[in-house]
Amino acid sequence: MGEQQPTDGDIQDALEWARLRLTELGFFKTQDGLRWAAAYGLVRSVWRNGPIENAHASRPTSRRKALHYGTMFARNTWLTGQAFDVLGSDDQFRLYELEDLVLEREQVWPGCEGSLTDFGWGFLGDIKKHAKQRIDMLAHFEQRLSPDDFLVFASAPWFGFRDDHYGMPRWPACVEAAAGRLRGEDEEFWRAEGDWMARIGPAPAAVTADLEATRELLLESPWELGAENLHWFAWNPILRPRCT
Repeated sequence: MGEQQPTDGDIQDALEWARLRLTELGFFKTQDGLRWAAAYGLVRSVWRNGPIENAHASRPTSRRKALHYGTMFARNTWLTGQAFDVLGSDDQFRLYELEDLVLEREQVWPGCEGSLTDFGWGFLGDIKKHAKQRIDMLAHFEQRLSPDDFLVFASAPWFGFRDDHYGMPRWPACVEAAAGRLRGEDEEFWRAEGDWMARIGPAPAAVTADLEATRELLLESPWELGAENLHWFAWNPILRPRCT
């Protein structure tokens, strides 16, 4: 027997629950908050939670470059920005524009030193199949739902109800916290995380040379810091927002 398709009632119940969680996390209080949540959700669905994860977890080869956390940080945030722009378009084929961006093989990724072909070699067919299936599914629901409901639908299943990723309500607080800590502030953080930060090692010189420029890039366009610098920030508690 085939998989049972959700009814309209099931979908509406799920959307109501998702709207409640989005409200609790403040997505409707920030400018374009829902659109940012949907952009992140699209990237998680079409790109991040797919075969690229296998390439990310695999050792590099003579043909495939290492896809480390800094490269993923740069790629994920850049694609999120692109998805945000796509969702602001009135083009009825806008989701397929995102598909093209995800699957473009030879364009060098912003902030990185390689393309999809370089980083995804050996997984390219699976990446293409996954992205096309997800885009087709999303396009189906975009036709079925109202514009706002579609944004809720796109965001809810994928972003895990986090509010501290790039573009989300608490991202500015994460960036401000990191900037302050890089300036040597936040004694409580250094007492609690000093040993761990010592293991991570000092920030790259390019990060500390101009802390205001670093702060602005993290806030608006992290990929412009470059994958190697972003590698230091990946899984780093320095980007954790301060307790309030």
